Amino acid sequence: MRASHKLVIGGGCAAIVAVGFASAPPMRVSADDVTADPQPTASGAQTFAGPAVSNARGTYQAQITVVDGMVTDVVALQAGTRDPQSVAVNRVAIPAFRTEVLEAQSWDVDAISGASFTSPAFIESLHGAFEDAGLS
Repeated sequence: MRASHKLVIGGGCAAIVAVGFASAPPMRVSADDVTADPQPTASGAQTFAGPAVSNARGTYQAQITVVDGMVTDVVALQAGTRDPQSVAVNRVAIPAFRTEVLEAQSWDVDAISGASFTSPAFIESLHGAFEDAGLS
């Protein structure tokens, strides 16, 4: 292969890699960066973050808010990737998990239909958050 062809191919590969890095989502917080210690709030509520759980569709991490032994809120600190399909699935799944957990007052809730990657990862993170809160 001639040197000019190698230069064109090498330059093209470098451009593809650069575009990939530029369009990649920003690095997210890892489980090691999240404290397991309860975080008190002004209202006396405490938040507990579960572990960050990764799979083929990204990283998922749940956080619960507890007041007087009752779970009062569930949020996703991390929820998959910025891929449009992942965003669409999680736009439905995360609020559904919030509703289920608040009603059941448990991490042991049903998987959300259509959220085959989100469900097991988010439930695993919820389990960790409930354990940290002393509620499992």
